[in-house]
Amino acid sequence: MSVVPIPPRTRWVPDPRGGGRGVRISAHPESGVVVLSVWRADECVATARLRPSEAAELVSALTASLAELADAGTARPSDVLGPHADIARPGSNAALPEDGPAARNRAS
Repeated sequence: MSVVPIPPRTRWVPDPRGGGRGVRISAHPESGVVVLSVWRADECVATARLRPSEAAELVSALTASLAELADAGTARPSDVLGPHADIARPGSNAALPEDGPAARNRAS
């Protein structure tokens, strides 16, 4: 068995059920794909290699699903927007994140 190094721009999305479950998202510019891998504990149990157009289709489907949850009233802002949900509320006094593209834009 060969070990594949983790790409530097990998994202991990944990499954709230625990048990080391989650999805790893990795860009592979050398082959022009994004790889989604499904993990249980320390074992990769499935992968999908997506071309950019397929990844865009997935993002569109996820966005539509989030909108459906919001419309149904089953998602709180923090469920959809993550830890910085207060930023989206008008009149919020929440501090903006100190890193990321928005922070770099504020600094320039």
